Amino acid sequence: MEDWEVIFSTYLNSGVYLAPAADADIRDAARAGGLEFAEVDLKGVKDKRGFLKTTAAALGFPSYFGMNWDAFSDCLTDMSWRPAAGYVILLKNHRSFAVKNPSEAQTAERIFDSSAQYWKQKKMPFYVILHQKTP
Repeated sequence: MEDWEVIFSTYLNSGVYLAPAADADIRDAARAGGLEFAEVDLKGVKDKRGFLKTTAAALGFPSYFGMNWDAFSDCLTDMSWRPAAGYVILLKNHRSFAVKNPSEAQTAERIFDSSAQYWKQKKMPFYVILHQKTP
């Protein structure tokens, strides 16, 4: 089990993490660290469009979001529309989506990782937690 409070304590740990369960410890650790917490539930999401729509809604993407991977990356590396001291994004049921659409899941993971590295260079905490419970 991860010690989320330790991980979230410094921007240097920014990145994408796997978690066997989507539990309250992640949310509580994010809030304890003063970080913005968002939960994206991918239950029933089968394709790229569903992923982008669900994620955009959960993260409150601005109305100009273009529903494509480039726009997804742009929103994740902007966040001016959702100012915070740092971010924790929990993707519940990620494994289920990845099984249904491995190529799109890998693309999303690469974008999340790239975004985390971008924010790390800016000394801003940014964490993405992929819920890995087997469907």
